[in-house]
Amino acid sequence: MSAPAPPSRAGRWIAIVASVVVIATIVAAIAVIGSPSQQRLLRLDERRVADLQAIANQVEAYRNEHGRVPASLAVLAAAPGVRVPQDPASRQAYGYEVLGAAEFRLCARFDTDSSDAGEPQPWGRAAWAHGTGRQCFKRRADDIRE
Repeated sequence: MSAPAPPSRAGRWIAIVASVVVIATIVAAIAVIGSPSQQRLLRLDERRVADLQAIANQVEAYRNEHGRVPASLAVLAAAPGVRVPQDPASRQAYGYEVLGAAEFRLCARFDTDSSDAGEPQPWGRAAWAHGTGRQCFKRRADDIRE
């Protein structure tokens, strides 16, 4: 048996160019959509916004039934059929503070700045625009429509 022929010079150059193109494509994709860890943080923050909206809707339903907002999230969670979400990363309760018979504040800690998203937020999300760190949102139970 004879040994295989050494690769041609042109074949090596094609392999090098193809490798460079693949690497450049991967780098460009990460630059455009962000790293996997950044995407994870964005998804966690999207979940936090959805959780806060769900809590706000539950507070409004509680107010409609009882004439006032609940004194705490624990009181809200004790209502039949209510599940109060927790932060998806820390598993801690979201911040909640009663400001009046219909007013309350919800707080969460965010990992990203929603103004850095580079694209418009889905309908209803503008009311939950946030920076990084602990952010609070003042709401009136009779104003929740999203």
